[in-house]
Amino acid sequence: MKKCPACTFDLTQTDYEGFRILQCGQCFGHLVPVQRFEAIKRLEGKSLDELKDEVDSSLHEDCASHVKCPRCYRRMDKQTVDLPLVDFQTDLCRTCQLVWLDGGELALVQLAYQIRNNFIDAQELKRRMNELEATPDRKAQFEQNLANLPKSQNPLVEALEEECHRLLESFGSRWH
Repeated sequence: MKKCPACTFDLTQTDYEGFRILQCGQCFGHLVPVQRFEAIKRLEGKSLDELKDEVDSSLHEDCASHVKCPRCYRRMDKQTVDLPLVDFQTDLCRTCQLVWLDGGELALVQLAYQIRNNFIDAQELKRRMNELEATPDRKAQFEQNLANLPKSQNPLVEALEEECHRLLESFGSRWH
């Protein structure tokens, strides 16, 4: 069984946002393959409140000492993670492509991602789209409203075109 690189407690396999990763039951750190870490930090499964609670309950002081990879036992490299208002370091084993995150840091990374304006805007667009598709009545109402829109992109241009046609018809009748 793999041991926690921070406190040497046994790591147990757990499901985190649909990904199987290893977690320490003592210090609440996570051992995550690099590719999964990149995917997890962009997930929206946990709410902001859930992420805040996880950070509050399990965030510990960043482990300043170098730790050894639980798989190959080589010294892991420190990697600085720059987030708004806070910086911390993860530990990376380049050989095994594993990242060690101290307790609460994985949720902190997700939280930082979810408060970005781009993420918030994307969530609002998804919410609107889901709302539109949620009920057949809303979808039918939208399609009816769309069909009732003026055919021209600009009603003023359309009105001017109609007036021009009327004037041309009146001039045409005078010439005959």
